[in-house]
Amino acid sequence: MAMELRRARSLVAYWVNGEMVLDDYLDRTPENGEKNGVAVDGAALDILSQFDDWTDPEQVSHRFDDYDPASVLEAVTDLAEAGLLRTRQAAQEEDRILDRWQAWGQSAQFFHFDTKDTAYISTEGASADPEIAASRAAVFGEIRASGPAPEMFARNVDAERIMLTRSFLPLDRDFADVLLSRRTHRHFTEDAVPLRSFSTVLHYTFAPMHFFDAGVLGKLMLRTSPCGGARHESECYVAVRNVESIPPGLYRYSPSDHSLEVLSYDFDTVQLGRLTFDQKMVTTAGFVCFLTIDVQRAMFKYRSARMLRTVLLDTGHLAQTFALCATAVGLGPCQTDAFRDSELEAALGVDGAAETAVYVLAAGVPARRTDGHPIADAPDEVGRRTPQESAPQKPAA
Repeated sequence: MAMELRRARSLVAYWVNGEMVLDDYLDRTPENGEKNGVAVDGAALDILSQFDDWTDPEQVSHRFDDYDPASVLEAVTDLAEAGLLRTRQAAQEEDRILDRWQAWGQSAQFFHFDTKDTAYISTEGASADPEIAASRAAVFGEIRASGPAPEMFARNVDAERIMLTRSFLPLDRDFADVLLSRRTHRHFTEDAVPLRSFSTVLHYTFAPMHFFDAGVLGKLMLRTSPCGGARHESECYVAVRNVESIPPGLYRYSPSDHSLEVLSYDFDTVQLGRLTFDQKMVTTAGFVCFLTIDVQRAMFKYRSARMLRTVLLDTGHLAQTFALCATAVGLGPCQTDAFRDSELEAALGVDGAAETAVYVLAAGVPARRTDGHPIADAPDEVGRRTPQESAPQKPAA
């Protein structure tokens, strides 16, 4: 072996069934399945440690007194063929990719690249190819064997609840006007959010519009937002700060009966600020929605790590629907992913594993123009108005 080699920079190590596995997340997923890491022992790790920078394998072969140099060279060849050691040509492409992702670090690199090129089994493909049909049948067999589908709704029957009005506001504002008027609002008045506006936004964003029976996959609901496989894994918790007829506190929205399950009446603006890093657009909003995902609800059908991308996209769909519904009824929406994960999950009473927090949405009576034009003053210059700002628009009652 007459070339210098370097250890791959894109390796993640973990234990599988008692074996140490090295996973090169830049390695492409084969078309017919999931990527498999390379099982290594202590001797292999010792050899890899010698290749932190460009090194001649011949030199490395003489650094292990307990091994014959020829056996070390053979192990180096095996490690290179497994992709754990790079040639200069291979390393050039690796460096190009990682250089562009370095600011986000290993965790982002691992998730993004390790879930690329995941193979999917389509219904159309199964009907034309017996091998694909067999793979699809095996997947559904695994789903059946795992037990009944998770419940469509999370519901605490013993919780105190507040039933919300079903006198929804008509969403008949011109659609193009709603799209063009949608802006992230950071300034709100101290006017209470009207109950009908609040109820309308929650209903059209989070409540079911239709139901259907998906057989082994369970009964499913359809919301106004798209969702991978109609799993609708997102749950909504609501911090009410200033909403007509609703006591301030922390609630879980129950889409099955359009109600608020009481979690705590003691949840206040101080706690809200702590959980959201004192972002004023959140702490001055009329209400705040904390979105979580029920992992099992999504995982029941989709068992590839790629699904994590999907559920995060799903929360983005909900956020856009929330923003448009809020805009349509005259409220100002905002959204942020800056929150204290573990503390928020503790406040919501979720374990952070089976159910975990992913997004924060909020809305209130806007103190800035609502026609969609940009605002001249900087977002942090609270209270200063500019001549071109229109008067605050009151939401519909």
